[in-house]
Amino acid sequence: MDISFDLEYIGEIPVLDRIIRRIAEKTGKGAKDVLAEINRKHEELDFLAIEVVALIVAKDYGVDVSDLIDEVERIILKTS
Repeated sequence: MDISFDLEYIGEIPVLDRIIRRIAEKTGKGAKDVLAEINRKHEELDFLAIEVVALIVAKDYGVDVSDLIDEVERIILKTS
């Protein structure tokens, strides 16, 4: 009996990781390259949270992340 499972899916995947995955899937870029692009943009917009910058990068690529906006807002405002 095979009881193996993917540890990556235990618990909630952080919203930043989900945004990165969606951008990577849409653009064909690797997740590391997407994260590097988000980090570069974050340096320019350092007053914004990294999750907000990730949403901006996603929008620039035409990636639908509208279902994640409320979650990012809760993170930013520290509410649940």
